[in-house]
Amino acid sequence: MQVPPLARSALDRDHASRLAPDAVDRALEDPSTRIIAVAGDRAPVRDGALVRFAPDALPADVELLVPLSWLGRAVGADGTVGGAILSMLVAEPFDVPGAEWRSLREVGADLDDADAGALVQAVALGVWQRESHHSPIDGSPADFEESGWVRRDANGGAHFPRTDPAVIVAIHDRADERILLGHNAAWPEGRYSLIAGFVDPGESLEAAVVREVREETGLEVVEPHYLGSQPWPFPRSLMIGFECVADDPGTIRPDGVEILDVRWFTRDELRAGAVQLPGRTSIASWILDAWLARGARPA
Repeated sequence: MQVPPLARSALDRDHASRLAPDAVDRALEDPSTRIIAVAGDRAPVRDGALVRFAPDALPADVELLVPLSWLGRAVGADGTVGGAILSMLVAEPFDVPGAEWRSLREVGADLDDADAGALVQAVALGVWQRESHHSPIDGSPADFEESGWVRRDANGGAHFPRTDPAVIVAIHDRADERILLGHNAAWPEGRYSLIAGFVDPGESLEAAVVREVREETGLEVVEPHYLGSQPWPFPRSLMIGFECVADDPGTIRPDGVEILDVRWFTRDELRAGAVQLPGRTSIASWILDAWLARGARPA
């Protein structure tokens, strides 16, 4: 896997098509269109793949929270662009024969590129759609436009889906033999992960790396280096991965509020299961896997 799990996609978002006022209606007239159902961060999965409903096979009597929305168009293995993909945001899971409703957190790393890209987009869009019924400026009602991607308020103001950038950081010593992991106050005992935090207004990503590490661990770090990014729609983050160096690894001090413990780990300790590590769908797992592989044992 060359990119983080939820950064994979085989979807042409086809922004131009979704601008048409009748884009969704026209898509529903096309038998090649497929619809993905989402309830919160869950979707029906059958035999390791998302269930995709044809327009004439949509379940009856299902409560929709918002109108069907445009996600894009399917892209085949040979690069050909196919039918439209729509999302169906439902209030509760409903019966889908042979399928189970599974969380994106659970199955995101196991889905293929086409399903992973479509589901993460549907979940992220759905979060915003559920939480943006009114204008954030004057509180007036806001109706959908552009196939579910814009809310227009009573005074004509346009409101768009929101993404909050957050940095997540692999901190290692100068010899690259140990990595620093922290235990968050909200996690079960024994779970550790990389240090992460939101980017402040007016702050660069690199500055956010240095500040967040200092605030949560007491460490001063240098040489922040970009690794990759992935959406994390829980509820609306974009996780931006970095690694950096701690020249003085002996100065660690958890903040005691968000981070209760910080510890240095060797590769052998992590391989031996010294602590519980992040799930495979997270970018933290992807970064840790790369760090472990960089110091692979000799054959």
